[in-house]
Amino acid sequence: MPCVDADQLESIATKILVNAGASNDEASTVAQHLVLANLAGHDSHGVIRLPQYVDEIQRGIISPGASLNILKNWPTGATIDAGGSFGQVACHQAMLQVLDKASQHGVAAVTLLKCGHSGRIGTYGELAASRGMIGVIANNAGGNGQWVAPFGGRSGRLATNPLCIAVPGPGEFPLVLDMSTCVAPEGKIRHYHQSEQQTPNGWLINADGLPTNNPALLYQEPRGALQPLGDEAGYKGYGLAVMIDILAGALSGAGCCRADTSLAKGRGLIMLAIDIEVFTTHQLFEESVTLLAEHIHRTPTRPGYDTVLLPGEFEFRNRQHRSLNGIDISPGTWKAIAELCPP
Repeated sequence: MPCVDADQLESIATKILVNAGASNDEASTVAQHLVLANLAGHDSHGVIRLPQYVDEIQRGIISPGASLNILKNWPTGATIDAGGSFGQVACHQAMLQVLDKASQHGVAAVTLLKCGHSGRIGTYGELAASRGMIGVIANNAGGNGQWVAPFGGRSGRLATNPLCIAVPGPGEFPLVLDMSTCVAPEGKIRHYHQSEQQTPNGWLINADGLPTNNPALLYQEPRGALQPLGDEAGYKGYGLAVMIDILAGALSGAGCCRADTSLAKGRGLIMLAIDIEVFTTHQLFEESVTLLAEHIHRTPTRPGYDTVLLPGEFEFRNRQHRSLNGIDISPGTWKAIAELCPP
């Protein structure tokens, strides 16, 4: 399995995107975002996405050079048409806008429509936390990407509809919840598939609604489906997915999952920022979060577990390790990347 330095991987990704038609600035932003996902240990949202993005450029789904069009703008919010631009470019700009509005008015929200794949949304939450604010981000696929079966169903009707909540942490890293509303994002299934590995129990069902560990069944007809988060309590993950589809899709204008998706045009997002100082002092907030973190870290562990991690700690540890030791890339992903490299 190839092990690649982060800077080298970012350079490769940038060249591939420029060769596909992205500007230098766009390519740099997207490549950096993808490699940051790899560094955080989320290979499902890292450079494995390069073939997808190149294909979407060629098919006109992603429009390099597209400008953001602010449809509505008011002091505490905005509705933005991303125009098919790279999701990472549009989302970064939108997050900066919502942070600026929240810094002036305490709480702000921005919605996006016609957005390319956003990448790992935890990155935008981390941006908010780095500014001393709370960030909340949720997105849908605008009706596409129906990989997830509703609770009790056997075929896909929902997208993975992820949610992120990020807050400034008491130590070296922010506390970041970044989760799909199904058992795992589709990209992780793709990673297992390209690595020729079986998926864990409880992740997938086949077209007959029976459990399977074969990731290939998600990509062939008749298609299997991802399970909603929660196993026997999967109605909770399913209900959360429905509500995120509405918040990110219906509210933004991107649209929700439906039978006819022929007119679907990109993903929808909602981004919120909260200025802590409007509600309490940073000192009191940090003291409370610190006591919580210490209390959780002192939890006795179950058999088979060495420690109890805080949300965001997995990513922090991975960044430390992979920054020093390089990023392992699956053979299937490396082969696909090599085929995209310009001469």
